Amino acid sequence: WTNGINQANKMALRAWTKETGISLVQINGQRRYGGPPRGWVGDPPPAGTEVFIGKLPQDMYENVLIPIFQSVGKLYEFRLMMTFSGLNRGFAYAKYSSR
Repeated sequence: WTNGINQANKMALRAWTKETGISLVQINGQRRYGGPPRGWVGDPPPAGTEVFIGKLPQDMYENVLIPIFQSVGKLYEFRLMMTFSGLNRGFAYAKYSSR
């Protein structure tokens, strides 16, 4: 199964997490970033702040995706759905701090 994983992309993800200090936690088939971001006070964002992202290339990871979606607004949380083999499942969810 490791032949399907783009090693250069995986190494870029590792380097990005080390450089930015961002931690990613993988639980139950999803890898999670954020929730809540530093300095967040109060309840989680209201309904209508989460966006479904589909048709992602399976060898694309958070080092590319998170900066793209942060350019739109402040991310509260980003979840990338993962296979047990280390590829993403082709979809993710971005939850923003506000609508």
